[in-house]
Amino acid sequence: DYIMIVRNSIAEGKKGKLALAAGLVVIQNNKILLIHPKGSSWWKTYSIPKGHVEAGEGLIDAAKRETNEETGIDIDNLRIEDKSHTNFVDYTDKKGVVYKRVYYFVAEPKKPISAFKLQKKEVDWAGFLGVEEAKKRIHPRFNPLLKILGES
Repeated sequence: DYIMIVRNSIAEGKKGKLALAAGLVVIQNNKILLIHPKGSSWWKTYSIPKGHVEAGEGLIDAAKRETNEETGIDIDNLRIEDKSHTNFVDYTDKKGVVYKRVYYFVAEPKKPISAFKLQKKEVDWAGFLGVEEAKKRIHPRFNPLLKILGES
């Protein structure tokens, strides 16, 4: 099973297993859905809705669950474009060792999304931003995701 292979990968120089997470890159009107983690600075901390993959859970299922939990978006309203396991962002420590991998899947709403029901203990803002505004707010490790806006 692919997920177990990745989950059991050991990061060099680290104790424990590589953390595995998944999220959705939701695109609407050429804008990307970003969330702001509660208690973080307002600049360079935003990301896509994402979270840890639970034991026995598939990557897409985790991405859908986390997006729904964090934003309240109706997952049945989303069309997921690419269901492969090839798109990811790595979290690295100061030595460049990967300790967390976030797999992401591009999705578009079937009907426009206009409201959110936030998971208040983790998220204090969610919204769709154009590429220029997103560049100011998104965490640098997620900058490559903004290229998707140029492709949609």
